[in-house]
Amino acid sequence: MKIHITIILILFFLVTKMMTHKYYRTTFYETPMCYIEFDEDDQTEFNLFFLNGRMYDNDTNVNGSSGDYLFTLNTTNFVFYNIRDVENPSITNPYPNIQTGITYTGGASDTVILTNGQINDLTPSFSNNGFTFGEGAGGTTQAQGGTIVINSYSFDSSTQTGSINVDYQSLGVAGNVISGHYEGSVGVIFD
Repeated sequence: MKIHITIILILFFLVTKMMTHKYYRTTFYETPMCYIEFDEDDQTEFNLFFLNGRMYDNDTNVNGSSGDYLFTLNTTNFVFYNIRDVENPSITNPYPNIQTGITYTGGASDTVILTNGQINDLTPSFSNNGFTFGEGAGGTTQAQGGTIVINSYSFDSSTQTGSINVDYQSLGVAGNVISGHYEGSVGVIFD
C-alpha cells in the first residue's frame, strides 16, 4: 500500500511539474522561467517572457552591449508576448491594468516564439548572481503574434515576488496552432 501511494504521489508531482511549463505543437519545449516587464516611462504596453534561461534588464548597456535584455548563455527556448494598448486599450486605465480571464492580443510584429536560440557571450564576460549573460543572436522562429489569457496574477511589492497562470496560443509559421501554459513564479522588471 505504501509503495502504491508513493508511486501515485511521484506521478502527481511529475504531472504537476509538467503543467508548469509550455507545450506547443507535438513537441515539448521547456520554458520554466517567466518575467513580466512594465515600462514606467511609456505606459502603453507590458511584456511577458517565458524562457528556459534567465534574463537581465540591460538598461545600462553592459560592456557596450545594445540589446534591451541579456540572457543566460544556455537560453534556447523563448516565448515573448508584447501586450500593447493599440490591440488592448484596457491595459492603460489605470496602467498596468492586468485583468484576469480576458484574452489579450500580442503585437503581431513583436510577439514571437523561438527555438534553437543563440546567445553570444559578452566581451568581457558579464555575470550576475552566479549566472553568465550574453546578447540574443537569433533562433528559429516558430510563430509570430497570438493571444494570451492571464488566468491569475499576483505581485507582492513588499517582497518583490509574484505568481502568474497563463494560457497562450499562436499560429505557427507552418500553419499549425501552437499553444502553451505557464503556472508558477514570475520575475517582475520595472523599466
